[in-house]
Amino acid sequence: MRHMGSRRGLGGLIGSLMIILAALPGLSAATPDEALLERVQQTYEQIPALSAEFVQVATLSTLNREQTSSGHMYIQKPHAIRWEYTHPDSQTILYKDNQLQIYTPKRKQVLQSIIAEKDRNSVALLFLAGVGTLQQSFTITSLPSPEDTVSRLRLVPRSPQAGFTELHITVNRQSAFIESLTIHDHIGNRTHIRFVALQPHPSLPADTFELTLPPDTEILAQPGLSR
Repeated sequence: MRHMGSRRGLGGLIGSLMIILAALPGLSAATPDEALLERVQQTYEQIPALSAEFVQVATLSTLNREQTSSGHMYIQKPHAIRWEYTHPDSQTILYKDNQLQIYTPKRKQVLQSIIAEKDRNSVALLFLAGVGTLQQSFTITSLPSPEDTVSRLRLVPRSPQAGFTELHITVNRQSAFIESLTIHDHIGNRTHIRFVALQPHPSLPADTFELTLPPDTEILAQPGLSR
């Protein structure tokens, strides 16, 4: 996904996403916010796979402009997520186990890297794939909600190494599904992601989480990572 202006900075964005839909073991509902998160946990614990359409709006504070993109998201627990941009340009971000791949057809290039276990709780999207624990990773407070049907929460990462400063989520009070999230970074940029047509599945085809690359694709891998 884009690091605000660039989709290739998805490390921070995928980091936030994989932690929230993770199991929250031992969570006691001491406050209404924690009770809501417990409902989110219970809902997503019962869902082995998800798909959704998304619309992403990145607000670039330094350039004073917005970038809008859209596509499809696929999640298979444990620890697999595919983020597929279809508009305005094609790009695939694939996280499986601990490997991150970012494929840009226009550039005929794929970037490969490893997200170390100690860094996964700092990535914005990994909660969706069952990585991390919300209560251990974030300080959680309520935000005003414009609608009675949803609740909004502010999640501030406890780790100073997190790739973002805070994460706002909007939760449907009836279904306990996350309808949208907004990621704020250290220089004032915001990435807002709204999910549409979220669909649970017993499982997704295995090839959903594989990349089929043309023969002329350039592979750029971090040192020590096999190609």
